[in-house]
Order: sequence, then C-alpha cells, then structure tokens
Amino acid sequence: MIATTNARPNGGKAQGYSSASLAGAALLALVLLGACTRLGVLRVPLAQDEPAQGRADAPLTLLEFTDYQCPYCRRFHTETWPRLQQEFVDRGQLRFIVRDLPLEFHPGAEPAAEAANCAGEQGKFWPMHDALLAGEVQLSMPGVLEEGRNLGLDMQFFEACVHRGKYRDLIRRNAELARSLGLNGTPSFVLGRVRDGVLHGQAIKGAEPFEAFADQIRAQLAAR
Repeated sequence: MIATTNARPNGGKAQGYSSASLAGAALLALVLLGACTRLGVLRVPLAQDEPAQGRADAPLTLLEFTDYQCPYCRRFHTETWPRLQQEFVDRGQLRFIVRDLPLEFHPGAEPAAEAANCAGEQGKFWPMHDALLAGEVQLSMPGVLEEGRNLGLDMQFFEACVHRGKYRDLIRRNAELARSLGLNGTPSFVLGRVRDGVLHGQAIKGAEPFEAFADQIRAQLAAR
C-alpha cells in the first residue's frame, strides 16, 4: 500500500547532514533526471553526511522517501524494516538512507520531519525518527518538543531549530526531487548501487512485505 499526493553498531552511520550538501545533491539529480528515467534507472546523488544506517561501503543502498504521518510508512517501519535491518543491514550488505516526502494532506508530517532533522544536529536523528514512526509522539509542536525532552536534547537549540523551520527548504526540495523521479506517494524507495556518490537504482513503491524487498535485494546482490 502507498499514500499519494496530487502534485547500532551500524557502521558508517551519520546522524546529521548539512542542508547545503543535500541541496546540491538534489539539484544534480534534476539535471540527471531526463536520461535516467528513459532507461528505467533512477539516479539520485547522495550527500556524504545525510542520515544513514549501515556500512558506508555496503554493496547496495536503499533510499526511503517517508512521511511521518503516513500509516503505510509506519507499517514499513514496524513490520518490514526490523527484518531488513537484521537480515541485510547488520550483515553489511545494505545501507539505509531516509529522506522526507511530507504529503500535502498530512499537516503533521512536515513539522515532524523538521523535528527529526533538528534532532539530528545533536546526534539523535534515528531515535526521533523511530519514535515518530512508532506512533509514540503527537505530531504537533508540543508533541515533538516533549519528545525532544524525552531524548535529552538541548532544548534551547532544539526548540529554536524547530520553531524557525531551519530545514523547511531542504524538506521541500527532497519532496520535489521525489516527485521529479516519479515517486509521488509514501513510502517510496530507490534500491541500487552507489557509484561516484550517485545512487543508481530501481523504484519500489509502497509498503511491500519483507519478502518483496528481500527478493529484489538478493537479485541485485547476485547480479554483481
């Protein structure tokens, strides 16, 4: 299933990233788009310091575009992701990256994405990300601030970051990039190999069961 819009020793794990580096990656992706979609291969430039789990030199990378208010994203997070992590990420075969795709009809999704990125500045992207998708956090300003306190964040910096919308432009650029790649709903994924900082992969749309992801991962690993 997919929601749509109209328009830890995990090795090599990065907790935060610069908006400038990912903005440049997003811009390059738009330049590459015409050639890549004709071939059925999506090409997504990656920033070295964006949030990721798994070895930096893993043979495959799975990039997810997520919406924290999307029930299908939560299904992926609770049912499929733990098995993918155990079977492939923890064994060094897969690197997992998350980017934001807040849907227009989910008013809590963009503030939640803002909170996750701001928490990443203090090394807590993944704890915030996990709490948001587990349904443990009310997707409102008071809710995300309360979770910041629960995570032991420096609230002066966290609250200032969230209130000023520091990552608003970055979140919206990621959403625009996803749509330009034909990924209009959540969760959406790109699975493939990274060469020279660019992910070359195939789209997977929707909260597919573990077996569907595993089959594609194994097929790509075998094709090496």
